[in-house]
Amino acid sequence: MSESKLNWRTWLLQGDQYLKASTPKSGISRFGTEVRYNLISMSLEAYIMAIMDFHQALPQNHTYTDLIIGLETVIPLDEKLKNRILQYENIQSICSIEKYHTVAPTEVELIDLKGAIIEISTIAHSICAA
Repeated sequence: MSESKLNWRTWLLQGDQYLKASTPKSGISRFGTEVRYNLISMSLEAYIMAIMDFHQALPQNHTYTDLIIGLETVIPLDEKLKNRILQYENIQSICSIEKYHTVAPTEVELIDLKGAIIEISTIAHSICAA
């Protein structure tokens, strides 16, 4: 049986690519805060999916909350890191037509969120390299 092209290795690579795209080497992005928030969010999703796929598990959904809940089924997560990530979940709520809303994140929020996602990246790389 062939291995699926969408596996933990692919998720890990995508997480790295999304995170890298969120802030180019020059430090100056051509994207606004909304697009960078989405890139950082996609990197979070990819890193969590890498960890979960490595453990042959899946989250119930792909909201920040569901991803974190899913992640905690396979590894323990520091409460401060968890709360640091979840505080930014409602910057965009685009899954429900009734509750659809977006808010432009600030640069400070993006820096903090990206720092938290870098921690998740480190965890993902250490787990998946084992």
